[in-house]
Amino acid sequence: MGKEDGFNHSIKVPRLYKETAKISQKVAEGAGSIKQLVYEKTHFNTKALYALVVTTLKKSKELDLLLKRTHLLEKESRLNPWLARVLISELLWGKKQLPKNDAKPILTVLAYEQVFRAHLSDNSVASSSAFTEGQTKPRYVRINTLVNPFNEALNLFEEEGWMLLASKKGQSYTDFLEKVSHLEESCFLRDMHIPDLLVFPCGTEFYNHPGYKKGAIVLQDKASCLPVHILSPPPGSIVLDMCAAPGMKTTQLATVMENTGKIYAVEQNPQRFQTLKKIVEKSGATCVNLINQDVLRLGESDLPKVQYILVDPSCSGSGMTDRLDHSSIKDSFRLQKLAGFQIKILRAALSRYPNAQRIVYSTCSLYPEENEDVVRQVLETNNDFKLVPAGKFLDNQWINFGSSNFGKIGEYCLYARPEEDFSNGFFLAVFERLKDGELNEFYNGKISNYEKQMEQKKAKRDKKRKMNAPETASLDLNENMNTLERIDDITNKKNKKPGKLDTKLIELLEVTPDGLKKTKTNWPTQNLSDHTNIVSVENLQKKKRKRYKSQETLLEVPFEDANVRTNIQDVADVSKIKKKKKQKVEETKVELQTYAEKSGEDIKKSKKKRKRDDHTM
Repeated sequence: MGKEDGFNHSIKVPRLYKETAKISQKVAEGAGSIKQLVYEKTHFNTKALYALVVTTLKKSKELDLLLKRTHLLEKESRLNPWLARVLISELLWGKKQLPKNDAKPILTVLAYEQVFRAHLSDNSVASSSAFTEGQTKPRYVRINTLVNPFNEALNLFEEEGWMLLASKKGQSYTDFLEKVSHLEESCFLRDMHIPDLLVFPCGTEFYNHPGYKKGAIVLQDKASCLPVHILSPPPGSIVLDMCAAPGMKTTQLATVMENTGKIYAVEQNPQRFQTLKKIVEKSGATCVNLINQDVLRLGESDLPKVQYILVDPSCSGSGMTDRLDHSSIKDSFRLQKLAGFQIKILRAALSRYPNAQRIVYSTCSLYPEENEDVVRQVLETNNDFKLVPAGKFLDNQWINFGSSNFGKIGEYCLYARPEEDFSNGFFLAVFERLKDGELNEFYNGKISNYEKQMEQKKAKRDKKRKMNAPETASLDLNENMNTLERIDDITNKKNKKPGKLDTKLIELLEVTPDGLKKTKTNWPTQNLSDHTNIVSVENLQKKKRKRYKSQETLLEVPFEDANVRTNIQDVADVSKIKKKKKQKVEETKVELQTYAEKSGEDIKKSKKKRKRDDHTM
């Protein structure tokens, strides 16, 4: 007995359904696209697998409603949710039957068949698809001119029986879309924007085509081709593709540059990097430098002289018609997290590469949080680039642009919308470096002023610190010298029995004739100011009767303590310090004598008081 999909049974679910469930879950969690995950599977019926994954994800809204209304997953808690979705999709919209198999998951779904069909007849379920059944997308094929010249590829398709429809000069984008929507079988078009892109009828299969297998044709959606077409780096350029995997845009860059110059293709994820490597090798692109690192840790020193940058970061994928994982639910928390990364990487592109002249930012998302709002936040903090109208790179032949809620930013940005442009959903913005006299009209002056104020405050603090440093050093040096003279005075007094403090000082110090100390640690005389200030005049005045106790504590401080050192080299005139030293010696002697006399009087008074008290008692 084996345990599979939450059930213990001896009869296994067919592998097709299990693999479809795994891939559908990964796509829904953003782990990759359908194409990438399906065609990673070898020795498998990829056509059937692909079709079932697409059906399962396209019908996500209907499946959500059916599972909610039937309470299937609550009643059958051991049934794998994604396997249940796949089996229901096959039963209702795929082959419309399940294999004769006694596997527990299949029997469970079949037991609910009549309930599913009853709910499916409800109009609220039938009309819940993100796309209507009649809405289709053509098949786009990009010719890899590194392997086959464009005209040769056209001739090969015509030899196979395909008919190229002529395009009228000066046709509008609306006219072109009309042709695409009525494209008949065995006919194809040349795209009006992307020179090496062909348009075939919906459902055309090329996965077994010889040109696809040898890398002469690339199955790439039109929307995915737009960023490279607009970036348009000339041959011999140095280009950075910041998020290169799976590699479609990287190889397209190589064709645009005629395989000259240099392309830095960066991808952090090891698995995706391997996919990128295979696609680049298959394409015949030799100008690509593959880099398996985090692009946010790289800069000009790592990738020098970059002139053009493509920023196509990870996104929600809400515009992908073959990846309908986010058509039913908009996850605000995930969007916020994605937008944070997108802002970081776009700011890095605009700030780290001083030779960059044009930068294109694109996503396969239809959410403003990942698009216009990211562009807005980056523009407000960067005064080296400007946003330029993306439509001008398509001869102003486009119909979908950004949201009016973002003003001119929305006008300058471009969208591809599946239901209108017959492509995947896409967003695109173009940045160009400011020339002399130009301004970024979206730059936030408040942020600039704040940064300037902070810099000015820091400069003032540094200046004040430098001005005060020599004076402080001089004062600390004088205090140290005063202390030594005081020690000298105490240890050399005649007709006085050494007290507790005096004994400690004599043990620690050997006083030389010139009044400077020589310790057991052999301090050099010229570095006298580098040592600890043992005691100060202010402490003597404040402590008075607790003088000896306080000074004993102070003596325990290590002389080498770096936190209280001063540097004698900061003092410009050593001779002046010596004069001040002698003056301070005299003042200190007078002060100590006065203090001793006062202390003696206090002692006499205290003795008289004790005698008086004793007499009274």
